[in-house]
Amino acid sequence: MNRVLSLTGRRLLATAGALAMAVAGMVTLSASPASAHSQAEAIAAACGSGYGIVSDGTRAVTTPSGTVYGYVHLAYNSSNGNNCVVTRKTSYHGTPTRTRAQIGVQQANGSIVTYDDAGDFSHYANVIRFASGRCVTYFGWIWSTPTGGNGTLASGGRTTLGNCG
Repeated sequence: MNRVLSLTGRRLLATAGALAMAVAGMVTLSASPASAHSQAEAIAAACGSGYGIVSDGTRAVTTPSGTVYGYVHLAYNSSNGNNCVVTRKTSYHGTPTRTRAQIGVQQANGSIVTYDDAGDFSHYANVIRFASGRCVTYFGWIWSTPTGGNGTLASGGRTTLGNCG
């Protein structure tokens, strides 16, 4: 009988040990919220290599009350003449919420054509356009909810033409 209890006891201990290890593994795998990408990480991931932030190329994306939800960056690649706009989330980072990046490129006739990337993104929205020798505007938006929600909107950027060249 002691042998049976001893065997049963060992099985219970082994089962309890396995359960404890499984619980510990779940706790270990439960990651803390993702930290926001740095400016350099976001530019490299969204635009690719060879891009650098231009003069006056970073603006806060804020709510009407002044809460910062992220930043919008304008970067340029001199080897191919492309501009890249990245709206980088610092609030709601890792959570899909409506996020939008826009670049406006001045045309030869003086008009401005805008190009956008918008969707329910977890980290950033980005748009790349050739604009060598042209002036540009850039703007970004971050909502606190996915598309169709009634969340708070944050916006920021530059609506005046600049970075001509």
